Amino acid sequence: MSRLIDKEPPYEPETPLRLVVAGLSRTGTAFVPGLQELGYTPWHMCEPIDNPSRMYNQWTEAMKCRFFGDGRPYDRQDFDKLRGPYDALLDIPACLFWDEFQELYPETKIILTTRSAESWFKSIHNTIIPWLEKPLLNILQHFDNKRLGPEMRMVKMAYKVICKNNYHSHRTKERYSQHNERVRKGVAPERFLEMRLGDGWEPLCKFLGVPVPDKPYPRVNNTNEFNQGAGEADTAMLISLFKPWLAVIVPVVLAAVWFFLLGR
Repeated sequence: MSRLIDKEPPYEPETPLRLVVAGLSRTGTAFVPGLQELGYTPWHMCEPIDNPSRMYNQWTEAMKCRFFGDGRPYDRQDFDKLRGPYDALLDIPACLFWDEFQELYPETKIILTTRSAESWFKSIHNTIIPWLEKPLLNILQHFDNKRLGPEMRMVKMAYKVICKNNYHSHRTKERYSQHNERVRKGVAPERFLEMRLGDGWEPLCKFLGVPVPDKPYPRVNNTNEFNQGAGEADTAMLISLFKPWLAVIVPVVLAAVWFFLLGR
């Protein structure tokens, strides 16, 4: 079966995959500015990219192949084409492939970001899950194949892997804890670091073997920031989706008004 990734030309990244953050979304994975400060080029689900549909569709395909047997699983060359110039991968769905990455990239280190299962469950229900369940977005996703559609399909596929899309079941908390335990037991100690919210620069820099920056550790993507960012992205998407129609509708409305006034 032909895969999307097979249509991509060969790609030789300048740097190998150096770091994978295996923590699920809403566990403090959004420390992209921190990793950039340390010399990494990280990819996070909310990273602005030129062609989001390409990357989102390929991540969805990678999950289908790996977790649902729908095609040949991605190998190192496939993941190199998918990740491109990024040498650190964070957030869903990359975190779901932590075990493959540590085998395909022996030089890769693994960080597990964690918080209590209860606080994680509360956080996803204040952010990601309401976004996934918005009725309007679930309709519009079928009309936007540039970003919204591919992004929602990717996130829903990731949560199918995590909890079979049973977002509101308390068993989802068990699946979260099971994921964390698999990572703890599945990575060699010299390649593994577990970080909790608020740990700051010191354990991260010691693990990565880099100096501690002389600036505060970045704290980003809290609940308010997530929802504000999601709202701004949704607004931009709606404008881009309906803008072509306005070019047709506005002249028609103006013509109708003009005709009505002349008719009087």
